Amino acid sequence: MSKFDQIAAEAPALEASVDAVLNALRNPESSGLRAEQLQALLSHAVTAYAKLRETNDGLPAFPRDNDVSATAVAIAATGILDAADMAVFELGMWQTLNP
Repeated sequence: MSKFDQIAAEAPALEASVDAVLNALRNPESSGLRAEQLQALLSHAVTAYAKLRETNDGLPAFPRDNDVSATAVAIAATGILDAADMAVFELGMWQTLNP
C-alpha cells in the first residue's frame, strides 16, 4: 500500500475524529473535555497553523463565516503570549521585522 493510499484510507477516521473534537469544543462543560486536553489541542493547533502560515502568508486564522469575537481573540492571544513569556511590545517588534 502506497503512502497516498494509506492516507486516503485513514481520511474518514480522521474526519470523524475532528468532528468529534469540534463537537466537544462547542460544549466543553458537557463533553467531558478536560483543561489539559484543551491545552494540548491549542498547542498543536497553534503550531500547525504557524507552519502553514509560514508557507501561505494569506491563510486566515479562521474560516470565512466564523463567530469568533474580538473579545475571544484578545483573551486567547493574551493567554498565548503569557504562555510564551512574550509581551505585546515584543509581538509588535516581531511584526515590524516580519511583514
